[in-house]
Amino acid sequence: MDFSKYSTFLFDLDGTLINYAGAQKFAAEYIVEVLDLEKSNKTLKHILRFLEDKVIQDLEACKPSAIEPGSNEMRQAFSKAGLGVDPVEFIELYFEGLEEHGEPLQGIIDLLKVLRGRFTVGIVSNGPGFVQRKRLEKSGLMEFLDLIVLSCEVGCAKPDPEILRYAMKLADSKTYDTLFIGDSAGSDMGAANAAGVDFVFVRPDGDFSAPGPRVLELRNTAEILKYLRK
Repeated sequence: MDFSKYSTFLFDLDGTLINYAGAQKFAAEYIVEVLDLEKSNKTLKHILRFLEDKVIQDLEACKPSAIEPGSNEMRQAFSKAGLGVDPVEFIELYFEGLEEHGEPLQGIIDLLKVLRGRFTVGIVSNGPGFVQRKRLEKSGLMEFLDLIVLSCEVGCAKPDPEILRYAMKLADSKTYDTLFIGDSAGSDMGAANAAGVDFVFVRPDGDFSAPGPRVLELRNTAEILKYLRK
């Protein structure tokens, strides 16, 4: 893999550069603690499953399909999930918990140190600005970034290609010299393919079965270092 043709590296954030699963677990434990719910693995797993549900993921990404936290539709979604708590408070606590967890994945800081100065480096992430920026500060990654594009701040979310096009405009790059790295087939690969940008698919579980064009498959984002040093 030859990276010499690229001027810009754009990264997804959660699951690609920082530990999203760890952040969700931390947030779920925070919800259990503050709402004084039963402290058991069963309760924690139930909350974590719900956090991965479309209703929460769409809200977190600020997608047009997102349901308002205080709406009857959201209350119905919580009731259907068997969560007898106030949706507004639950969601506020979820975001409070998320923003306190910004652990970088293994090897990421070393990777960004090598990229800094050689390429334009940016984040293109779905999520609320106040949450993602605080997590970036905690992660220690801010100093390596030239640009940050977040769905809730710019009004479009992956897989909408416009979010990548906006990032490329900020980077003054074109489709042919931009590389996007992410861990989601639907969100990240979908946006890259729609925007006509080369994509690196990162899957820690090794499951690369999802269809779609990509230039490289990795188990860990930091493996890019092997190709940069050649």
